[in-house]
Amino acid sequence: MADGSDPFLAIARFLVFVAVAVAAPGVGLQRLARVRSDPALVLPLGLTFCACAYWLSLAAGAPLLFPLLAVMGALTLAAPGVPGGRTEGPPVRGVLLPLALLVALFALTQYRVNRVGADGAFLLDVGEHADTALHVGVTWELVAGYPPQVPGLAGVPMRYHVGSHLVRAAAARWAGIHPYDAISRFDITLWALALVLVLRATAHELGLGRAAVGLAGFLPLASDLSFLPGLVLGAQWWALRLGGNFIEALFFANSITPALALALGVVTALARAERGEGRGFVVLAAVLAAGTGFFKVFTGAQLLLSLAIAWLVDRGRSTLLAALIPGAVALLSLALGTVSPTGAGGVTVALVPFAPVNPARAAFGLPEVRGVALLAWGLAWAVLSLGLRAVGIPGAWRALREGGTARSALGAFALGGWPLGMLLSITADPRCDESFYFLQASGVVLWLFAASAIRQATRPTAALALAAALFCLPSTLEFLARKATQPPERLPAAAVEAMAALRADSCPGDVVITRPLPRYVPLPVVLAGRRVAFSNYIGYWRQFIAPEALSERDRLVRSFFRATDAHRAIDVAARLGARYAYLSGQQKVDFDPEGVLEPVFSRDGERVYRIVPLASSPCDSGSDGWGSSKR
Repeated sequence: MADGSDPFLAIARFLVFVAVAVAAPGVGLQRLARVRSDPALVLPLGLTFCACAYWLSLAAGAPLLFPLLAVMGALTLAAPGVPGGRTEGPPVRGVLLPLALLVALFALTQYRVNRVGADGAFLLDVGEHADTALHVGVTWELVAGYPPQVPGLAGVPMRYHVGSHLVRAAAARWAGIHPYDAISRFDITLWALALVLVLRATAHELGLGRAAVGLAGFLPLASDLSFLPGLVLGAQWWALRLGGNFIEALFFANSITPALALALGVVTALARAERGEGRGFVVLAAVLAAGTGFFKVFTGAQLLLSLAIAWLVDRGRSTLLAALIPGAVALLSLALGTVSPTGAGGVTVALVPFAPVNPARAAFGLPEVRGVALLAWGLAWAVLSLGLRAVGIPGAWRALREGGTARSALGAFALGGWPLGMLLSITADPRCDESFYFLQASGVVLWLFAASAIRQATRPTAALALAAALFCLPSTLEFLARKATQPPERLPAAAVEAMAALRADSCPGDVVITRPLPRYVPLPVVLAGRRVAFSNYIGYWRQFIAPEALSERDRLVRSFFRATDAHRAIDVAARLGARYAYLSGQQKVDFDPEGVLEPVFSRDGERVYRIVPLASSPCDSGSDGWGSSKR
């Protein structure tokens, strides 16, 4: 495990946490709504409840409020519900095969990384190490308190969609689950289960046919035609090049996965309400619609757009408004709460026709194009990015135009991703256009319509199945093969021990001053759960801080190490709020450390120091799920 603990005990703790804080409230909320329980809605509702309960405990400054609310949520199981057991739907046992396949693939790829090896070294996944480090850091921030600060920019408030991080922080605080273990093992498994359940339920509720229901659990693994330019151009990681495949989100624990489960939960609940199974499903749809944006703002916005389009074309407007209005209010409050401070670049939204084309060309090592060439390549990109999903477009369009409330919304959701992705450029890091999240969410849903269309077009045969596999699996298989054989970066055992010593000696919220450019990730943030004054390891800083302030922070941190006078170094550390210093390898300070830096750990070039004049007072034990040796 990431903290070197016994994996079986960690699994047991996580299962108890999920049972009490997620699954039980997910069932109980349906009983409170006076509807028969739908297994597909249990995890989406439970994740929403867990995130809300933990946020309330942080906002109130009352940690014990979370277990109290969790127990109260579990007690809702005793609430009087509608007699008749669970709702009609696809059998739950149909989840077993796709989930078993996903677990086997996770075991080959993700379960084996981001953990302490037998020799004490940390096996860091290099695939998404920067983004993963950010999410680990946000989780530790939400363990320490609220609002979170930007990991790598201690003291700068973070404005972000933190729904999944709240659940992860609750698991860290109350079940002792290290954020790296959550991201690389527990979250991806739980979220995969939630998505498989709700995909099957959505296909069933909307009458997409047995083929769509049977294949639904496998569809997140299907990919586009990126293998064609990949083979021609000799590229690698084909599935990640065009932006529309869900496999990256699935394997790297991107919060779009639970957000999509919530969004599809809205559609499923609306379908049940439309069938007359109880107005309580409308209430549940409203709850899930409000929660979607807090798990992933892109998916929340896409859901609201889909509901709005369905509202315009469908006569069941009151039902749609019941979900649309709470979702819009929640997304608006999230948007207002994430307004960037004056001077910060923030998130830039621009209208850019054929926006994904040049980034895709760059990903394949091709130069940019303009004018008529851009139009031609835009059409080529659309064909390659849609792939076999294109056969589902007519069915999605019919659902939008002719379906009921839920079918219209699902059709709009399936069709909306590509127009949004083709026209909008959304950037926080200038090097990355994040509009691909619209493609990923729509792509999974469009696969449902594609599976239904293929089944209706002809009788399923071995030849047809082989042809479909040849179109939608090569990029997936190439990704899995490369990920399974990609060696992790080995962080030395001494570094792991240094971070354990730092964690034991310090308090949640303490700031560490480190060299600003780590080779991979800032270890105090991810392995010790402590803040660092500045670490320039991702490009999203412009979203949270003005460039001038960022440059000043960088200058201050460097001046600490370059100061020849100890008093000057102490003054810099005080301005940054730092109480500890971490040095690795050949790194050093230019001032005399005597009486200023007191060793906490020193071995094999890994050194942690307490800044004596700024040393912190003892902190309360148990405040972060593992406790602290300081008293």
